[in-house]
Amino acid sequence: MKKLLIGLFALFGLLAMTAVNNVSAAPAAATGKIGPYDGTFHGTVYAPDGSEAPMSLDMTHRGSVVEGTVFLGDGLTIDAGMCGQAAIPASSIEATGTTSLTNPNKLSTSSVFEVSGITVKVILDSAVQGDTLTAKAKIDLPWLCGGDPVLTGTLQRA
Repeated sequence: MKKLLIGLFALFGLLAMTAVNNVSAAPAAATGKIGPYDGTFHGTVYAPDGSEAPMSLDMTHRGSVVEGTVFLGDGLTIDAGMCGQAAIPASSIEATGTTSLTNPNKLSTSSVFEVSGITVKVILDSAVQGDTLTAKAKIDLPWLCGGDPVLTGTLQRA
C-alpha cells in the first residue's frame, strides 16, 4: 500500500491543474477569444487533515484551450485511510486541455489513473468568478483504503 502513496505524489501534480479537461488529449492549436482561466492565480490548496500548501497557476485560455503550469509548495499531506498518509513534495507540472465552449467559467471532469496497479479516479470541479478561481478535487480511492480525500483551493488572479 505504501506504493499507492508514492503514486499519489505524481497523481496530485495532475490534480493541481484544475483547468484541465484531459491532459493526454491536448488540442492542436490555441486560438480564439481569451477565456476566464487566462492569467496567473495564487492561493492555497487544503487537504481534509488540515494540511495546506501554497499553489500558483500560470495559464493561457484561448477559445476552449487551456495551457499552463502549476506550482505547488510544501506542506500538503494526503491521508489515504488504511493505505497510509504521505507528504506531497513541492513540484511543478505543465498541462494542456479544454473547457466547455458553452460555459467556460466552470469545469467538471474526471480522469482515471493507474497507481501501482490500482485504478484511482479523480473528479475535478472548478469555477472562475471574476478574479477568483475555486477548485475541488476528489480522489476516489479503492474501498479498502477507507474514505476519499477531497482537496479544495481558492486562488486569486494576480
